[in-house]
Amino acid sequence: MNITIVGTGYVGLVTGTTLAELGNTVFCVDIDAQKVERMKQGIVPIYEPGLEEIFLRNIQAQRLFFTTDLKEALDQSEVIYLALPTPPGEDGSADLSYVLSVAEQIGSLMTEYKVIVNKSTVPVGTAAKVQETIEARTDIPFDVVSNPEFLREGFAVEDSMNPARVIVGSESEQAREIMAKIYQPFTNTGVPIIFMDEKSSELTKYAANSFL
Repeated sequence: MNITIVGTGYVGLVTGTTLAELGNTVFCVDIDAQKVERMKQGIVPIYEPGLEEIFLRNIQAQRLFFTTDLKEALDQSEVIYLALPTPPGEDGSADLSYVLSVAEQIGSLMTEYKVIVNKSTVPVGTAAKVQETIEARTDIPFDVVSNPEFLREGFAVEDSMNPARVIVGSESEQAREIMAKIYQPFTNTGVPIIFMDEKSSELTKYAANSFL
């Protein structure tokens, strides 16, 4: 499957590399042109044990690409993962401006059905906000999915390649089928995929963090 990852920070890069390793074609989008060029040259911008090996392997296999052009990536992908920063504001609440700004762009640029998957750590209700933001800019059908990450620094590749479970928050049958297909290499080995609604999935991330 063709997949776009918007944001190549810690979560985005590990997620994109993992999805490429699972056999997908992945387009990683970032606004930092210098960073994109370095990644094209095989330079990993973060250190995480085991990441460089699969990063380079998938670049060489032509499954992992990097670009600053969101439209170019969007046009080639059925699924778009958002892995964007949500820094705390002055009052401590998550700043969703990066997430909603990209949602606006997706709404303006998309030309056919897409699944928009949120990987960022966000408050409950964010999927609904992303849905509203995109709906305000297009009549084309799409689905928004919450798919939280549970990565530990220093073990991110291990956690990403060998998850204890996969959480998918969506009430759309079409989106659920697409997400199940992406994660089939995991479910084939016995990893459970747990479907729930978007808000429950968003809450799961915060509940998991409270135990870490």
